[in-house]
Amino acid sequence: MSIRYGIYLSRGLDMSIRATHSGCWCKICGVTSADEAASIADLGADSIGLNFYSQSPRYLLKKDAAEIAASVKNCSIIALFVNPSVEEVESIISEIEIDGLQFHGDEDSEFCESFGVDYIKAISMKDNYSPKELEEYHPNAWALLLDSYVKGLPGGTGEIFDWNNWPVAKDRKLILAGGLTPENVASGIKATMPYGVDVSSGVEGEIKGSKDISLVKEFIKEVRLA
Repeated sequence: MSIRYGIYLSRGLDMSIRATHSGCWCKICGVTSADEAASIADLGADSIGLNFYSQSPRYLLKKDAAEIAASVKNCSIIALFVNPSVEEVESIISEIEIDGLQFHGDEDSEFCESFGVDYIKAISMKDNYSPKELEEYHPNAWALLLDSYVKGLPGGTGEIFDWNNWPVAKDRKLILAGGLTPENVASGIKATMPYGVDVSSGVEGEIKGSKDISLVKEFIKEVRLA
């Protein structure tokens, strides 16, 4: 459902999925420039993630995020937060064209739902989760993102978790994250059969936060072929 928030209209994440493929949903997170974003969208990504966690090397100022969002018209834009205040989230979604939110902290469902925008809730795979636990966890989230657990870090670790622990949740969209690269993403998809995949550091070169477009191209190619 499209929801009016501030001066912008969120298309919602279902409405912004590309119709050009029927495979795994693919998000490239931690994009830091408009040029990168435009290239990634042209390569066929379903979504681009903008990072508003101040401790991340991929953190964006609002003005830079607005420039990136304005440069992309053919894939969705997701804003990532870690334990933000209400004011922080409202400041972003009222001034930037955002299609969805992604939360990587201890946010509860009431908080995440309060903005009236589709959202993804991340889960660190420290423990095994039963189908019942996943059904009850943030039941109105658009999707759950399963990421590697590293003590003290909210995500973006660049490490994979044991895919044998992938839970069964037939009524939930589950997104695979954590340590994905062009070399292993096809194996990850075959092992877990996720709704989608999310990558950040796995498509970067030596500089954290700067995407290597050749790696992005190869990653998306592997996702589409899996």
